Amino acid sequence: MTNSQRAARRRAIAALVFAFSILGCQKSPPTSPSDLMTGIVVYEHADYVGESAHITSDVKDLKDFKGPCERFSSGFDGSSEVQHQWDDCVSSIRVAAGWRAALYRDDDFHGDRLDVPADVPNLRFAMGRCDKGGFNDCVTSIRVFRP
Repeated sequence: MTNSQRAARRRAIAALVFAFSILGCQKSPPTSPSDLMTGIVVYEHADYVGESAHITSDVKDLKDFKGPCERFSSGFDGSSEVQHQWDDCVSSIRVAAGWRAALYRDDDFHGDRLDVPADVPNLRFAMGRCDKGGFNDCVTSIRVFRP
């Protein structure tokens, strides 16, 4: 083996070690139903992409649940505030084995309802009357049912 071949081999090994060390350090929510043991995981985008939140109990209003979507509000004094929340920000959902969820369009478990007994990779294709299609970005409250 020549010096240039050895150098190329060392660079390739170093690149692999670096790639595996980066991947091993990342913390993420469960990525498949077999990894998810309890509750549900909601995702910001379709196909389980973007920020996520693991939910194991009912959420009456996703406005109170810190999330990736920004909402701006203005005060009477002209001040403005940015809130980061999950309201109208869910596009896909994973469900642990034996668990199920009910998604609601309005707070306090009112409005249109979508029962979710299994993973839904894209809420746009779920039955619903959301402006963005199906139930995509229209979830405001969630009930979670244990086995």
